[in-house]
Amino acid sequence: MQNKPQLFCLTYAGGSAEFYDVIRDSVTGVEVVSLEYSGHGTRRKEPFYNDFAELADDLYEEIKKRRNGEAYGLFGYSMGSISLVEILKRILDRKEISPPVSLFIAAHKPLSWREFHRVSSDGLDEWARNRTIQFGAVPEKLMENKSFWRMYLPLYRADYSLIGRYRFEEMPLRTDIPAHIFYSETDTAYEDMKLWKHIFTGECAFHRFEGNHFFIRQHYAEISQIILAAMGRS
Repeated sequence: MQNKPQLFCLTYAGGSAEFYDVIRDSVTGVEVVSLEYSGHGTRRKEPFYNDFAELADDLYEEIKKRRNGEAYGLFGYSMGSISLVEILKRILDRKEISPPVSLFIAAHKPLSWREFHRVSSDGLDEWARNRTIQFGAVPEKLMENKSFWRMYLPLYRADYSLIGRYRFEEMPLRTDIPAHIFYSETDTAYEDMKLWKHIFTGECAFHRFEGNHFFIRQHYAEISQIILAAMGRS
């Protein structure tokens, strides 16, 4: 049986690999390989990363191990967008595996989080809680659930700390690999999202959707069709 092209997926802050189950059945003809961050989901007993370098080194090795030899793409959602560019840097620099044929970025602008540095260490938990609710990541019935926050707040705090310390201005990546940028204007303005063109210097297509930060939940079918077309499987 012939191997399928692969789509390696990187999730949002506080998320787990199962987030990408929403597209698994609709990206027919492509193997969805959803990668798990250390400390999250099925790897919840492992320590959190200290920075994106640790994350990228870890998941770069995972991609090397799980590659089946066919063409592949990378998909990063929100925090996963930073994970993607850091992993891509390693792929291009080390030349141990072929580069991806397509890149997919969603729900994150290529700008540093300036507001994070105005948050005191004592106020980090409350800030992380409020930001997570603002993004629409928490169902209303769980917003005041202490058990939920006891379990998930450490994940959000750890991931937001990674993002808050990350400096896009110091990220020397330029590539002409075709890229598709998914966004919602109510979540992240196009004026900010179009800055991805400075990194993805070849074909860089922008796709606008309605909804909050997690617009993929309503628009997974359209997003799946864009992925399939970009990977030659439509």
